[in-house]
Amino acid sequence: MQDIPLACTLTAADYRDREAAWLKLKPFVTASAAVPGGLIFRLARVTGLHDSLTELVRLEAECCPWMAFAMAESPEGIQLSIMSSSVDGERGVREAFAPLARR
Repeated sequence: MQDIPLACTLTAADYRDREAAWLKLKPFVTASAAVPGGLIFRLARVTGLHDSLTELVRLEAECCPWMAFAMAESPEGIQLSIMSSSVDGERGVREAFAPLARR
């Protein structure tokens, strides 16, 4: 597999807007964990959250193709995995999404 450069194509203003959109999800994060390759989040099952999350994942995949996203829904909520296949990418995922993590 060819390495994808770790670069975000968003402008500074668009990056701030995207970061704000992700942070709006923080109240719904019920758990998070660092795993090999990135992070896993568990989010509450809330009406409309799946659609909002799906759109954010779609947008994120456009500007940061070095990240891989996977979502799974269950009666307990939504699980979101954000991964990268390189050491630098894993660090990038953890840094970018650290504000969303539960402590």
